[in-house]
Amino acid sequence: MCLRDALLAAAITAHAGAFALPCPGDTAPRDAEVLLTAQVADGSARGLKRSDLESLPPRPVSLRRTVERDGARDDQILSYGGWLLRDVLTLAGFDEAGRCDTRTWVVEPTATDGYRAVFSWGELYNSALGEQVYVIGSQDGRALDVTAGPLALRSFADQR
Repeated sequence: MCLRDALLAAAITAHAGAFALPCPGDTAPRDAEVLLTAQVADGSARGLKRSDLESLPPRPVSLRRTVERDGARDDQILSYGGWLLRDVLTLAGFDEAGRCDTRTWVVEPTATDGYRAVFSWGELYNSALGEQVYVIGSQDGRALDVTAGPLALRSFADQR
């Protein structure tokens, strides 16, 4: 695997359905039920539907945040439901057993609005961070609204 391929080893993109604009680099037609597409190093892509994601164990996670407005502090607890990003990637065939070059791979999630994040294989599969990066499908027991969803990516280890 050359360096270019290692850097582009995986791209994961969330789709809002048939009417969503394609993500950068994701211009291929797709089934309206596909929520997320994962592309791996060999260039193949796997579209995942909600039923695929629901085959993974759901993971509830809570986030406590403090919001200050007009000098008043409001503590909030947000409850999310979703799946670990590394589990979603494994389901899509990203973490191929027996390949020693997987440790050089980089994951670049790209949203429909073009926002990108970058994680290394080591961060997701070989560190505590991997337990804190989620593909979110619900908040406070309800599916994400059209503005936020159908899926969102959250790294609960981020400090900013």
